Parts: sequence; C-alpha cells; structure tokens
Amino acid sequence: MFKRNKLGKKSTFEEAIQYYLDGDIRDSALAFAAWSKANGLAPRQWNNPDCWKIPQGEAHLCMIQFDPSQWRFTFFAGDYSGDYEEGFVKAVQDHVEICRSCHDGCTKGIDMKVFGKEFANVCSQLSVQFENPDANTLEHIKQLIEYWKTAGPSDSWHYNN
Repeated sequence: MFKRNKLGKKSTFEEAIQYYLDGDIRDSALAFAAWSKANGLAPRQWNNPDCWKIPQGEAHLCMIQFDPSQWRFTFFAGDYSGDYEEGFVKAVQDHVEICRSCHDGCTKGIDMKVFGKEFANVCSQLSVQFENPDANTLEHIKQLIEYWKTAGPSDSWHYNN
C-alpha cells in the first residue's frame, strides 16, 4: 500500500521503489535497479523523488517516473533505426506515444519513424513510454537503454536531429 509520508530528496532509487511500488511490480523494479547498478547505469534523482534519469555523461538515456503503484519508463524523441529482433522492435513500436497536447508549452506532435514504421503526431518530448512493464518488457527496455548508449543519449526532451 502507498505510504503517505514524504520521500526525501536524498532518497536512493531503491528507496523510491520501496516507497511507491508493491508486490510483483516492486520485485521487477528492484531487479531492474540491481541490473542498472551492475551495468553502471544507476538512475539518478531528477527534480524530485518521483522522477529519475539514467545518465550517460551530461546527457541521459531515459527517464523513470513513479506514482502510487506504478512506474513509467520514458524514452525521448530521436533516431530509432537499425535492424533488430522483431520482438524488440514491436515492443518499442507498441509504446510510441501520440501527442495529447498535455501542457500549455507543448511543442506539439512530430512525424517520426521508429525502427522502419512511420508514426504521425508523436509526442515531440516523451515519444516512447512503458508503464508498469512486466519481466519480458523490462528485457526490451534494457535493450532500448543499450541502444541509446550507442545511438546517442538525449541532452533535452526534444527531438534533436
């Protein structure tokens, strides 16, 4: 059950997981935390205790956000290209986020190709999102993190081609 006490700004990623998540979701998140730490990709808190980024140098590979009983991975707009296993490509394409003009400063949607498939009106900031990923989806997320390590991490939320 979600705890109502405040999570501190000096909290660890594992403490955020324990605070926000329960059950199987928490177990999967803790396994991801162990994987990320073992691979030198430990998330760092960004802005507040419910928002984290996986850094690479001064840039970042993705963002992770927490809400009561859920966590979300967000990957930024960019060049999603190359030949990859069909399950991975489908997982990414199935999680493309269409623009909803979610705030006043929204830069609106963009047309974007994601591993060969054209998408219209994709969120120009947070273009691929996974909510409460299961173990199989987490494997695809890890692969996508590895992809961005070589494709080039984002230094902003916006498309940078």
